[in-house]
Amino acid sequence: MVLRRRKKAGDLQNVGVQRIFTISSNEVIAKDDSWVHPNLSISSDEEDYLDLLLQDGDIIDDTESYTTEQEVFSSQDSSQSLYGDTLAKSVYWKDENTLDDSAPDQRTNSFKPEKPPGFQFANFTRKQLQGLKSPADFFKLFCTVELLTQICIATNNQARTLISAGTCTSYTYNGGWELLTVNELLRFLGIVIYMSVVKLSTVDKYWSSDVLYKSCPVRDYVKEKIHCNTIIYSSDLDVKSTYYDDRLENTSLDDCDKLTRMRYLLDHIKEISQSLYFPHKDISADERMVASKHKYSGIRQFIKDKPIRFGIKLWVLACFVTGYTWNFFVYLGKKRTNIVDKSKGLAFTVVTTLCEKLYGQGFRLYVDSFYTTLRLANDLLTNKVYLIGAIRSNSTAMPLVFKQSVGWSKLVSRGDFRWHREGSFVFIQWKDCKTVTLMSPLHRGSDVTSCFRTISNRSAWKRQNVKQPQVIHDYNVNMGGVDSSNQYLNKYSSYIRTQNHWWKVLFFHCFDIMVVNFYIVFQEFIGKYPAQFENTTFVSRFGQLEFRESIASELMNIGRPHVENIVAKHMPSFLSI
Repeated sequence: MVLRRRKKAGDLQNVGVQRIFTISSNEVIAKDDSWVHPNLSISSDEEDYLDLLLQDGDIIDDTESYTTEQEVFSSQDSSQSLYGDTLAKSVYWKDENTLDDSAPDQRTNSFKPEKPPGFQFANFTRKQLQGLKSPADFFKLFCTVELLTQICIATNNQARTLISAGTCTSYTYNGGWELLTVNELLRFLGIVIYMSVVKLSTVDKYWSSDVLYKSCPVRDYVKEKIHCNTIIYSSDLDVKSTYYDDRLENTSLDDCDKLTRMRYLLDHIKEISQSLYFPHKDISADERMVASKHKYSGIRQFIKDKPIRFGIKLWVLACFVTGYTWNFFVYLGKKRTNIVDKSKGLAFTVVTTLCEKLYGQGFRLYVDSFYTTLRLANDLLTNKVYLIGAIRSNSTAMPLVFKQSVGWSKLVSRGDFRWHREGSFVFIQWKDCKTVTLMSPLHRGSDVTSCFRTISNRSAWKRQNVKQPQVIHDYNVNMGGVDSSNQYLNKYSSYIRTQNHWWKVLFFHCFDIMVVNFYIVFQEFIGKYPAQFENTTFVSRFGQLEFRESIASELMNIGRPHVENIVAKHMPSFLSI
């Protein structure tokens, strides 16, 4: 006996339908929503399978062959399914065969920036641009004389306070204090950049007279270690120093502001980064963890599933094209964070704070599922910032038609998708390794492209070309702006380990943000004015490593002599190079 489902046009309701199961030509037993046979014993799995076959229709005895579910749904064309008519009615399903003609006109959502994207050449005269000839010149665009002077004043004031209180008396060898100058501070920053490139076990090793560390230039060019100790403070070393803050003679600390020690530096970096560079059309917002296991700060975060579990969390807005950190702020915890509207949540406050200065220009903002809400998307759409984000299955942004047909993902194969439009947004579900859902105010639900996926069959793994909605493709390409910025920052980190002074973690991270940002600016400048660097090595392969090496040598006043060819010198005479 072969079982085959008889398709009916009207059997759409599951309630009150009489199910009939034909055992033979003589006996038929029919019940509402159940069936039994006195001489037939089946397992629970078989009973579940028969219930699946019996829903919304009846079963008849037939001699025709039966097509299995695996054969039915192995095709990516949902319209060719054996259950196509019933599935289209019981499961909401629109794919590329249904044209999305309600998408907005792209001309009304065009990108109209206030400034040309990239480095702001208009802020400089021709003579100033001609004076930018080395990485150190770009370093001074971000680390201005005003910033360096403020750091020196704050450090000197704090040193006098601690010495007069008798807390620290070992800042210099004679027990006194020598004022920190801008030139000494520049040399110290050069040492910090050098330490980010050449890693040693402890800070003291850079001044070691041991033969193993003889090649270290810090000991020869900066002989007085005490000048570096005025800023470097590490509780696990016997190094005593002051810490950085922005306290001046006429300025008092704000006890209500947790970041009062770093407020001046944080504001300076955001202001100078936004004035020298303007992001491109595609931007992304995400969180960033600065690794640290410091104590007693009240702002240290723990995220279980992150590569960096302990540290300080920053909310970051970055440009996708370059990875430039354009805006950021520090997360102070649940109690200290000022949420604009508690009914809209933390994600609404984070995104609107980061994008406030980009309203009305047509930017495309890519975010993950933590930030995607309908309230945020509508608010940004009103301000002409178009949010394209992933949606969680339990999110309020998930369309009701998708929630009511959750069994769709079990019926389709890899590469199938469906879309639904509500108001100004299109919602797209795509079956990959798992089902992903995105929303967008710009894309068409029926637009499709393709991608390669490694799919297993019974014998081996094969690389196949599967369908992919256009919005999924754009999201995968443009979402990595913050990730690119994190890769730049983590490659050569200037962080000096500390357990108690958490503001030092922020200080060195802010310094790394400046280094990476003016490295990106430097690369763009070289591309626009290559003739200005014809007689230098900057036009060739000049990555972040070479960039940091060049800045460190210039700030530390280290000449870089010609390196002789050691390989040729020690090569055997019978071998030619």
